[in-house]
Amino acid sequence: MHKKWLLFGLLLPAMFQVTHAQVSMTLQVPSTGVLLKNQLWNMVLVNAENRNILVKLNLVLLDVQTNQPVITASSAPFSLSKGARQLQARDVSPVQYAYSIPASRVDMDPNGMLPAGRYQACYTVVGVDKGNITLVENCIPVNVDPLSPPLLNTPADAERLLTPYPQFTWLPPTPLGLFNELSYAMVVVEVLPGQGKADAIQQNIPLNASVYTKDLFWNYPASSRSLDTGRLYAWRVVAMNSGKPVALSDIWTFKVSAVKPGYVAEKGVPYVAVKRTQDAVIAAAGNVLRITYDNAAADTTIKYTITSIEEAGNPVVQEGELAVKYGQNQLQVPLRKNNRIRSNKVYLFRFASSRNENWSVKFTVNRQ
Repeated sequence: MHKKWLLFGLLLPAMFQVTHAQVSMTLQVPSTGVLLKNQLWNMVLVNAENRNILVKLNLVLLDVQTNQPVITASSAPFSLSKGARQLQARDVSPVQYAYSIPASRVDMDPNGMLPAGRYQACYTVVGVDKGNITLVENCIPVNVDPLSPPLLNTPADAERLLTPYPQFTWLPPTPLGLFNELSYAMVVVEVLPGQGKADAIQQNIPLNASVYTKDLFWNYPASSRSLDTGRLYAWRVVAMNSGKPVALSDIWTFKVSAVKPGYVAEKGVPYVAVKRTQDAVIAAAGNVLRITYDNAAADTTIKYTITSIEEAGNPVVQEGELAVKYGQNQLQVPLRKNNRIRSNKVYLFRFASSRNENWSVKFTVNRQ
């Protein structure tokens, strides 16, 4: 009798190990690309027992660079019948999420997008009716990349410039909802004879050390040595999310041509964002008004007016139409040939979207 109990005692741990191992997990989470939170729960669970068991799923999303948790989540308990079961987010809802980064820097919507980055998603299946013991664990690498990297705008590729202090502009990576704290690193290098532009970007010392900005433009500083005529330069923009590089633009080149006698280069004027509310900010413009506009209404064109704020009756001094695309736009409104717009006077640029949202910005002109 004692031998039987001894044998049972020796077999008991093995019996429990077999029981715990009778649930297997096959993850079906997309390994790269734009990823929604509800896609994290795509998997197949297989229950090899002859009865239904009550389980829940725990998830930890680790940042690969820091090995720190970014998001932790826990599903509601659900029944797992014998055999294989394909799971999606609706099968494990409601899911409770907890974030290790500030709420202002992450999409809190359970159906929202994950921030761009490199992650390790680790899952644990817990047996609720087995005393919350771990039944199976598994991990998978997840790389969240933007659909479109930053798109360079000006100067155009292989352009010859007439100013040794150019302004660089670009469009943001998309979709914007993928990023919780978007900024940019700007790289400008000289391309040496016999060197390719990609090798120059990787090997040569940047002419603009440690340039980071949250704007969609950057002016080559007048305090730096002017760019030389006849030499070839290359530039690139690196999109940063919470200080980490997540997307690289193409590499474009340009040259600076010798300035003709009597030519005066127009001072670069930065882009300014139009807003839905008027404030005291007055933008600067030269021969063009440079604006940025986030076209969430998906309009194809906008019809604008420019009115004089300082003249009696606020007359319209210019109107026109601009082509726009969905998302972020950088637009240039020509002012050069309009004699009704005078230097050092304040004007109001405005338009209405198809959603009846009114957008505007005040500006003043300083013509050279």
